[in-house]
Amino acid sequence: MNLIPKPLKQLYDDLCVTESTAAGRASQARTSVEDPFVLKLANLILSYSLQIRASDIHIEPAATSARVRYRIDGLLHEMLQLPQETRDPLLRAMKLKANMVNEPLGRSKPQDGRFSLESNGRQVSLRLSSFPTLFGDVLSIRILDSSASVLGLDQVGFPPDILKAFIQLIKRPNGMLLVTGPAGSGKTTTLYAALNALRSPHVKIVTLEDPVEYQVDGIDQAQVNTAVGMTFASGLRAILRQDANIILIGEIRDKETAEIAIRAALTGHLVFSTMHTRNALGAIARLMDMGVEPHLILASINGLVAQRLVRRLCPSCRQSDALAGKTFERLWARQTGTAPTAEQIARVNRAIGCGTCQGIGYRGRMGIFELLVMDGEIKQLVLDHRSLTDSRLPGRLGSFRSMLFSGLEQVAAGLTTIEEVLRVTGEGEEAAPQ
Repeated sequence: MNLIPKPLKQLYDDLCVTESTAAGRASQARTSVEDPFVLKLANLILSYSLQIRASDIHIEPAATSARVRYRIDGLLHEMLQLPQETRDPLLRAMKLKANMVNEPLGRSKPQDGRFSLESNGRQVSLRLSSFPTLFGDVLSIRILDSSASVLGLDQVGFPPDILKAFIQLIKRPNGMLLVTGPAGSGKTTTLYAALNALRSPHVKIVTLEDPVEYQVDGIDQAQVNTAVGMTFASGLRAILRQDANIILIGEIRDKETAEIAIRAALTGHLVFSTMHTRNALGAIARLMDMGVEPHLILASINGLVAQRLVRRLCPSCRQSDALAGKTFERLWARQTGTAPTAEQIARVNRAIGCGTCQGIGYRGRMGIFELLVMDGEIKQLVLDHRSLTDSRLPGRLGSFRSMLFSGLEQVAAGLTTIEEVLRVTGEGEEAAPQ
């Protein structure tokens, strides 16, 4: 069964034919946002994103057209080119639906909006962001599935040893746990899986996010609102007066928020938060760069998780790759100091592409992780600030193992490719054949 029944271009052409009249209405300029064709096109573009499991939609004006791109499993794919006469009313209709203001070209300002959509029984929330360009507003739409359930910890994708250590960390009565990674790497999903495991009538959990992505019963959730002075720092100060046991802060962005979070961790709260750093060690270096004293980091942080999402090979068309097996063998030896087994090398595959995955070679994503527990060896690295940014650290350091090694394990299981792991971890240049 194909992932996408028909290409979006064909569905668009079918819509043009269906909505046309004997007078050739489909070729006429559609200037009204109430035009039935425009409304149906907007619904087609939005509902199509759910069929292909897209996380974002981008509508990007050019001189005489606009391209429609969808982010699927972390990468953008162009699906449709719209003519100018269709592009402009479509963008206006989308913005109106999200309660955003339509301004003439050259006077438009960046805006944010939101609305909900129901399709085939699924309720999704759409978060829109507009950005004015030379040819009109670029519209970026983030798709948040309101009906999606929070994952259990055993569904996140942690390897067994990391899962065991992670559970031990979140069961501590106080301290801080940081999850790091770029936007869209699953940080919030991981932290909500932890909150779901800890949720109890006897525990008070409070979150402050930007925005709230999962709505969970039994948890007091709030979101940043700078218009009324609700920032991460000010909101966190208020949470400290709420008699909370567990606190989730959407992101630590500045020294003020970091210091309040650390104070909360040192005064009996269990604090979860995220940061945007390349790896787990980088989060410690980032806190130091913000001006947080090393002794406070050592006293407050229990552990750090860094994670990425790699595309999962399509099981219908993956093929063994002897050349990639050579690269895998070299990288595995560099990370572990030992040679991989013949069975592991034989399971190194490459992406091909078929009807099931629409010629991409991948379908779905999976996590790769590194977990840093603040034990004696890691604490010594904190005291020696220069070691924190050393990319040549071994794949294993005490209980720590690198994200690259985690990715190589998935390659050895035949689930993803060397190219995908190197792309996502940013290790391409260092790992290139010599």
